[in-house]
Formats: sequence, C-alpha cells, structure tokens
Amino acid sequence: MKILENSLEILKEKFICDRCIGRQFSQLLSGLTNEERGKFIRSTIAMLIDSKSIDYSKIEPSNFYGFRFKQNKDFSDLVKKPNKCYICNNLLENLDFFAEKAKKKLKKIEFNNFLVGSKIPDSILNIEETIWSEIGIEFVESIKSEINRELGKKIWKIIRKAVNFKNPDVLIIADFEKNDVEIVINSLYILGYYKKLKRGIPQCKWGTPGKYKTSVQEIIAKPLMKVTKGISNKFSGSGREDIDARCLDWRPFVIEIIKPKIRKINFSKIEKQINRSRKVKVKGLKVSNKFTVRRIKSETGDKTYKALVKFKKPVKKQELKKLKSLIGIISQKTPQRVVHRRADLIRKRSVRDIKYKQINKKTIELKVKTTAGLYIKELITGDKGRTKPSVSEILNNEAIPKNLDVIKIEKPKNL
Repeated sequence: MKILENSLEILKEKFICDRCIGRQFSQLLSGLTNEERGKFIRSTIAMLIDSKSIDYSKIEPSNFYGFRFKQNKDFSDLVKKPNKCYICNNLLENLDFFAEKAKKKLKKIEFNNFLVGSKIPDSILNIEETIWSEIGIEFVESIKSEINRELGKKIWKIIRKAVNFKNPDVLIIADFEKNDVEIVINSLYILGYYKKLKRGIPQCKWGTPGKYKTSVQEIIAKPLMKVTKGISNKFSGSGREDIDARCLDWRPFVIEIIKPKIRKINFSKIEKQINRSRKVKVKGLKVSNKFTVRRIKSETGDKTYKALVKFKKPVKKQELKKLKSLIGIISQKTPQRVVHRRADLIRKRSVRDIKYKQINKKTIELKVKTTAGLYIKELITGDKGRTKPSVSEILNNEAIPKNLDVIKIEKPKNL
C-alpha cells in the first residue's frame, strides 16, 4: 500500500512521465528499466481508477492520456494530452542528441575508456528533492544517476569503448542548461625509472629557463609531449638528487601528460630518443595512473650516497674510525640553502651505515646509507651547527663534500 500511496502522491497535481514515476521505485524488481516500472505503476492505477476502487478526484487526469476507460466515463472525459513532464521537463527524451554531439567531439581524441557525467538544471533537482521529502527515498534513484547511465549506454553503442568508473581517459559531460557536451581529457600518467648521468641538471623545470639550460623533466618530457600532443606536463620523482649530484641508480618517477590527444605510445622508441641525450637515461616506461603518483611521493626507502670529502686540515687514518659514531639518529634543522622555500623545522633522520676510504691526507671517499630525507651535504659540513652530529663536528675538522652521487635507491614495492 505504501507504493500505491506514494504513486498517487506523485501523480496528483502534474503530469509525470513513466521514467520519473519508475525512478522513485528504482530499487524494486531488478531487470526492469525505470520506464517499464513507471508504465506498470501507471497501468495498475489506471485499472483502479476505472474500477472506481480509489479516490481519483485529486489525480491529474493528463497522467492517463492514452488509456481507454470502460467503466469510469466521468474520469475519462477529463483526460487531455499532457504537457512536458513536471519533474524532468522531458530531458530523458533528448539523450540521442547529446550522444551524437559527444561522438563528433571525440573524433580527434584517442582514448580507451570513458565515463559520462551531467549538469542538470537546479530547478529539476529542486523538484526532485521536494518529491523525495514527501514520499521518502527508500527506493529512489536520482535523475542525474539515470541520465548518466542511459546516456552512457547510448554513447557506448556508438563508440564501443569501455566504461571506466575510477580512472577514465575521458569524461563526457552533458550540460542540459547549455544544451552542449563538454569533453574533459584526463591526464596520461607514465611510470618509469631514470638515471641522471651529468651534474648541473635539476630534476624539475622550475630552474629553467634561466640558471639551468634543461632538467630531467624536460629531457624526458620532450619526446612524450610531441607524440601525445599534450598541453603541459608534471613530474614526480621518488625523492630527488641535488642539482650538482648524479643519480647512478634507477629512480622511479611518474610524468603526467595533461590533456593528451594521443595515448598509444611506442615506449621502446621513446626510451631510445631520451637516452640519446647522454644526460638522462630511462627504462621501464609504461602507462600508470594518478594513484602511483601518491605512492611515489610518499616513498621512504633508504638511499646510499657516495662523495669525496675534502678536509681543511690533514686527517689521520685512526681518527676516521670516529665516523662510525654517525650511525644512528641525526638531528637536522632545515639547511640554510633551502630554508627560503621549506619550513624551518628540526627533522630526525637516521644513518644506517657508513664506510670510508682515505684517498690522501686531506681527502676521503665516503659512502653513507640513510633513511629518506636526510641532507647528505649537511651531514658532512654540519651546516654551521644546524645538523648534529656531522663529519665536521666529529673530526673537529671543516669538511666539504665534492662529487656527490646517489648510488643505491631502495625501490618502492609493486611499481
């Protein structure tokens, strides 16, 4: 009886189409469309009206246009051709127009999957919410949900591409206020690994043009931008090496190509083009997703560095044994060289292992394994007391790092 009462409440004042009736009971009887549910409900009520089994005095007669009443001639005489549906304003009858418009706009875009969205006039959404406040929302589906689904089916029949609810290549938005379709091209994410073979190159293009001629990002992005026809790109690495440091182990990265028109890429060919630079080398390029960016940025794997350390005063071989005391917790205040762009905080990091080899009285080769985020240069210099302990402090001898290299990076799992 509750379904009957709610249906009569919906039909009492204005003409409501079959889809909008059925949508109020969308969670009942699987395998039916909302239109089929609406027709079933309308037909059932029509039979009750004809048999005079219900109070039909408050029902809008136009809701039963097309029915031929045998017994209830009084009601039949009142029936007239309906206007547009009070709830949807007949939007659901216009989906073919939007599907064809989407087809035309997608012609020059390469994509593997899609998702449909919509912009519905507030007036329609407000009417829908008013009806829900009267009949409840126990079995309902929103008009936005139905439009997205039904329009998605029509577009699928035309383009035969897969629907992707989580990470679609393109988002097709039907704007029912502007009577137009907007195509949102989602970014293409490419995962890979790089080595930086030359010093004096920043990881990202923030330093170019200007002080630095190029960057790891620009060297990798150049052939990718050309083939994908994207408008711009963003670069995310699993940490970053200093500009004057080389990275001799494979560092994971993701490059995001924004609004690409092409997604089919010969990665083997691209890798060869990048590697010809002899400044940066890449491997393992493949399509990824935005979730990988978060994983790479949050990665905290250990890293091993190698550097030549020059001392102001000669250092004895026996004194170098003191360097083992660096293993453990290091307290680092944000280095002076980066404090202008990073919060001035004290960070606790760890030295896992340290090895050294004396080259001459004033030079050693130092290898240090650390947790992510430890500033190696400051571990050596002490940064005027901002890093404790440090090589300079332990040996009481001013130390300067030279030729810093990243030689080992603990890889994120499942990349």
